[in-house]
Amino acid sequence: MRFDRVVVVLTLLALVACACAPAKPAGSAKTFAMVTDQNGLGDQGFNDSAWAGLKMAEKELGIKPKVVESREQSQYVPNLTSLAEQKTDLVIGVGFLLTDAVKEVAAKYPKVNFALVDSVVDAPNVANLLFKEQDGSFLVGAIAGLMTKTNVVGFVGGIEGDLIKKFEVGYRAGVKTTNPNCQVLVAYVGSFGDPAKGEDFANAQYDQKADIIYQAAGQTGLGVINAAKKRNLYAIGVDMDQNFLAPNNVITSMIKRVDMAVFDASKMVANGKFKGGIYTYGIAEGGIDIAPTSEKTLPKDVLDKALALKDRIKKGEFTPPSTEAEFAKFTPPALK
Repeated sequence: MRFDRVVVVLTLLALVACACAPAKPAGSAKTFAMVTDQNGLGDQGFNDSAWAGLKMAEKELGIKPKVVESREQSQYVPNLTSLAEQKTDLVIGVGFLLTDAVKEVAAKYPKVNFALVDSVVDAPNVANLLFKEQDGSFLVGAIAGLMTKTNVVGFVGGIEGDLIKKFEVGYRAGVKTTNPNCQVLVAYVGSFGDPAKGEDFANAQYDQKADIIYQAAGQTGLGVINAAKKRNLYAIGVDMDQNFLAPNNVITSMIKRVDMAVFDASKMVANGKFKGGIYTYGIAEGGIDIAPTSEKTLPKDVLDKALALKDRIKKGEFTPPSTEAEFAKFTPPALK
């Protein structure tokens, strides 16, 4: 009998304790984490933008953000696996370099939600966050064509491949549209994490009379901006508004809203509506644009022409090319 009484008392105490425990805010128990590529945070580009998206989710959705920085490719699988083992509510691979790693780990942990930026893994538990980089690159190319004084502009890419080709081809199409007589110099450094090499490649193009260079090269691209600053020439930023790095030299930037895509993926999970598949962001979705600082760095007539082209892309009047094959067939739209 005494034993039965003890059990009843303990049970009642437990129920009272549960009833008195404060309720947790919705979503506060969820942990969303991202694994960076080798550049890590501080790249002034898409890793920082992805982290901004998670911080936005923390503020608006009440989730707990976490970042794991990779320093070499061999760390991608272990970093993703560690987060999956911890039953992280959303695991984000930032960058196409993590494609194989996300594919491998997502297959082993089918109940974990994954997101992948800039590439595609065909799995029901992976949300693939893609962008129409060619659209924004077209706009900054159009600006370069209008702004050049030498009729020579440049493009410096990180690692050559389908993704960065979209930047290059879109840029060339934009230049061709506003200045068909302008020469476009193209070079690939072979790295996303070598600012010194980026500066060397930029100087080589500036030596060939380029007066504006568009860089799509991660931290390597920061070297391009540094070269522009030292030589008092122009550069075009990428992913984020990079004007603050050299206010007198970065005349515009191609904005790629990785933060928006990461927030959207976070919102799906927070609301219990996660769905794998492909999610594409372009001008119409607000995921691609030119930098807000363009309003103060560009002459009004140049900005007006760029914004008019942006509006025409949004309306579907023409489609900037994203591959060499598409570029070969591309007919520049008549300027209005």
